[in-house]
Amino acid sequence: MGFAGLRTVTPFGVRIEPDGTVSLSPGLSAIAVTDSLGRRIATVYGLVLAGWMGPGLALGPEGITADFPVDDEAAFVRRVVHGLHGMFLAVTQGHLGRFLHPDFGGSIPIVWCGETGAIGASADQILDEDSYQKRFLRDRYQRMILSEGHGWITGTLTAHTGVHRLLPGHALDLERLVAHRVWPVAGELALDMGLEDAARTAGQAIRGHVEAAAREHHTAITMTAGFDSRILIAAARDVKDQIGFVTFGRLHEGLDQDMAAKMSEALGLHHHLLPIVDASPEDQDHWERLVGHCMREVNRRIHPTLAAVPYDLILTGMYGEIGRARLYRQDIATINDQAATVPFVLSRLTLPQDSDQIADVERWLDGLSWMPRSMVLDMAFNELKFGTWALGQSRAQKAVKFSMMPFAQAAVQSAFMRTPPEVKGTEALFHRMAELLWPEAMQFPVNRYGDSRDRLGKFAKLTRRESLVRFFRDRFAG
Repeated sequence: MGFAGLRTVTPFGVRIEPDGTVSLSPGLSAIAVTDSLGRRIATVYGLVLAGWMGPGLALGPEGITADFPVDDEAAFVRRVVHGLHGMFLAVTQGHLGRFLHPDFGGSIPIVWCGETGAIGASADQILDEDSYQKRFLRDRYQRMILSEGHGWITGTLTAHTGVHRLLPGHALDLERLVAHRVWPVAGELALDMGLEDAARTAGQAIRGHVEAAAREHHTAITMTAGFDSRILIAAARDVKDQIGFVTFGRLHEGLDQDMAAKMSEALGLHHHLLPIVDASPEDQDHWERLVGHCMREVNRRIHPTLAAVPYDLILTGMYGEIGRARLYRQDIATINDQAATVPFVLSRLTLPQDSDQIADVERWLDGLSWMPRSMVLDMAFNELKFGTWALGQSRAQKAVKFSMMPFAQAAVQSAFMRTPPEVKGTEALFHRMAELLWPEAMQFPVNRYGDSRDRLGKFAKLTRRESLVRFFRDRFAG
């Protein structure tokens, strides 16, 4: 059966009314959280993996229980929120106060309106039609989205007056509607982890997530020729017969399709090549409305392809980039010789030096001034790119197909950031992780054919205006 269109499905997300009433989209549940003293400390809204939890946590008929007391916010964040995996929000209560915490990767996006007190996944979920149009910042949308081709509004900004975004690593005070950072705090991370420790720590955590998802859900991994995909494949070694692998496109359409098919045959994987399905103009417009007009990119056009995935849950390689020094690969040996600045951060994110974004990122950077510049860029990729551009699409994308991110774990991201840039390199850390997880997965080139076609592919990218603009912003960041 074909996909009837995004307008026919229920949008994804969680809405919280000013009186505390919570509405969940289909497939999400409310789960009570109790500590060892018998105190009801929170409710988790979403989908949690029962088979991959941190020490002292368990999911049973009565909800999630912790076999330790949770006396303050720090304990709740580091032992409960960071100990749970899947896609969820946690709302605390009782002695912890009323605070909303996203999961580590911000899987369920949150925006809020300071005037009405409504909270939801995007402006579309919390504003009626009249308010949506009256509050719409058309000039910001033109500057940051349309003028960029494929662009996004970063930080806590949205495309609507008075509507603010909650970033990963932050919590929202539900009484005052003010956000604050909960992870990391000053001095919590340092460049103090060796390659072997980082590879083992991150690899074990990713494998635990992948195996739990494979055993609890009808699960597939998105498969490309890239490194993040390769780590997920390696992590699935012991459950490869219980899990599927999907690649979007047809055989011989490109590198991802050809290498995925070749690897699957050699490794004995259940692989599906799914032809790209374009959305109608009406569904493209609806996609953009669902995401609050905060980003525009290729998923706007191809999101119907997700409906053809013959699995209930997709695992993606999101949040792998900082393990490969993504934003400082060109100056990896000297990146920490200077402190981070806002213009530098925006340029490395390939974003324009827009006055609104500059002011917002200045506030964001204030809380991270203690970090070396490599860590600041790692945080920028995770919070200012993934937390806005990527997860901001969830209201539309996850309405079609649920997804989780095995890389989006505190243990994984801490290991990535704590490994000195020159040690983790652009490939060294990932090569070691793959060797520990499934060495045979590395017998194929990463992101290349291994012949002349590789040079032609790079040339083709640099003939596009948008790619050139972003390339020069990245390489000539000041």
